[in-house]
Amino acid sequence: MRVLIGCETSGKVRDAFLARGHEAMSCDLLPTDVPGPHYQGDVFDVIDYPWDIAIFHPECTHLSVSGARHFEAKKADGRQQAAVSFFMRLVRRSEHISGRCFENPVSIMSSMWRKPTQIIQP
Repeated sequence: MRVLIGCETSGKVRDAFLARGHEAMSCDLLPTDVPGPHYQGDVFDVIDYPWDIAIFHPECTHLSVSGARHFEAKKADGRQQAAVSFFMRLVRRSEHISGRCFENPVSIMSSMWRKPTQIIQP
């Protein structure tokens, strides 16, 4: 399978798929922490490739309910709207990928987009 790991620098998820024989690539604006197939740049540059699976880890700093006390300031300066917009752009642009998931903690996306289909307690 061809696997895209979006918004990942650690290489851990990418390397787990590689170890199982899949074609996998991580992607982030930052460089990867460990050598391996990694696109350093905008995930939207590579999202249209015919991926079989995509796992996205969009930034949650401005979305997570654990930081709800800061929401007013984040709304006022546009940080929260930008984070929601990025998340929803990932959703729309990845619709052609049959297996996709969006990893995020409990966040406002449950009410702005949809409830999670899976919750994992570490």
